[in-house]
Amino acid sequence: MCYYPPVRHTNAHCTLTELVGEHIRAHFDSDLVPSLGQFLLARLTPYPYLRFPLFPSSLSLSSFSVDLPRDSNISPGMMIDLIGPCGAAIEESRERERVLLIADDSPAVLLPFASSAIARAGAATVILSQPYPLDSLDPRIEVHRGDLITLTKELAPHADRIFIHLSHPSPLTHHASLVTHHAYTLLTPPTPCGVGACHACYIKTNHGHKMSCLDGPFFNLQSLISNY
Repeated sequence: MCYYPPVRHTNAHCTLTELVGEHIRAHFDSDLVPSLGQFLLARLTPYPYLRFPLFPSSLSLSSFSVDLPRDSNISPGMMIDLIGPCGAAIEESRERERVLLIADDSPAVLLPFASSAIARAGAATVILSQPYPLDSLDPRIEVHRGDLITLTKELAPHADRIFIHLSHPSPLTHHASLVTHHAYTLLTPPTPCGVGACHACYIKTNHGHKMSCLDGPFFNLQSLISNY
């Protein structure tokens, strides 16, 4: 028998939008807020069965924000249709944990991990390979920009946990500094249903096939290293 996680259907109210680089950061109030590492599926078009994954850039008890393409038709006052939460939650940071975030473009979907660490007297460092509006980041986050492999080699040994979001395939994911039990990467295959029913988001791992909407979307890099 297949197990389907408990998901709910609700609406979220857009309270604010702001430009962050090439994206719109939309803030929502909602009674459905994902846990760290999870995502939501939103209906942003008139088509009832076409939903888009929302990966939060910030989380609180009754609100979240997401970074959307600049041409998204989202404005303050709008209500959006949601189902979720989808995916496996990631454990909150321990006291004084040091997290390293690695992104080749926007680090937005990794920022909740930085917030979790900072809230527990920890430290957060971001590695970027592209320009990013640094004034949009928490000033307590340390930022480095340059070659990802060079910076990873330098900074990864000092991190307790590492979170990666790459918009393009990269040899970085095979780097020796990351082949550890505490490095996680975000994988975003199509996730039409969010409950494991359609099998569209199968991921090949060293432990068999997993579904991103159930077992992800963050996967331990060590479990993917021979396949990713």
